[in-house]
Amino acid sequence: MSSLHIRSLGDTPSSIWSLTAAQVRDLAASLAPTPGGGSISIFTAALGLALVHKGASISLKRSGEDVTRRDALVTLCGKVTTSIASMSTLADDDAQAFESYLQARALPRVTEDEKFHRATAMESAVLQSTRIPLASAKEICAALQYAETAIDLSAHHLLTDIFAGVLLMQASVRAVLLNVDANLSHLSDAEMRSTLQQQRTELERSSNTHCESIAHSYHARIAAALAIPAQ
Repeated sequence: MSSLHIRSLGDTPSSIWSLTAAQVRDLAASLAPTPGGGSISIFTAALGLALVHKGASISLKRSGEDVTRRDALVTLCGKVTTSIASMSTLADDDAQAFESYLQARALPRVTEDEKFHRATAMESAVLQSTRIPLASAKEICAALQYAETAIDLSAHHLLTDIFAGVLLMQASVRAVLLNVDANLSHLSDAEMRSTLQQQRTELERSSNTHCESIAHSYHARIAAALAIPAQ
């Protein structure tokens, strides 16, 4: 028997954000179809970006008389807040898209009209279930740019929080793109498949580029902070 007690919540709530952390964990481990890999990955990315906001906002509070740095941190915190809200919506959208796919699969398919209606509904649901992960990956890539700015502007003792958030977002991009890979083969439009595949490839490349740059800046700042002054 599993050591994890899966609590029954009745009907799945409409938003993952209305759940406690324990409920999110238990639902992810349960037989419920959602939240699944996509929404949990976006949820994780939002938490990672929240760590970036923590580093930037605490640095802002302690920015002192450096007006230029303070203004840059104010702008950064505003952008990060907006991005967190967008990711939060996308996490729910992903779960809803999968629920729509399950509903389409359950449609009757006895008559020719029913078969056509079901196939059309499934195609639409698969397309939406592909577009949302792509939109999520795009949002996370933008958030990684904010994180790079945060690494440059924030106090050195907050860099580990920020970089931890970056690593969570990097993993989240890779995870949400798995759904794109899984869905593309189920789309009948070859041109659409090609377009979405190109978007997926570019987003992965962009994510890797941002993360490599952030890692370089992070390690450089950590090394500088730990450097022993010359005697």
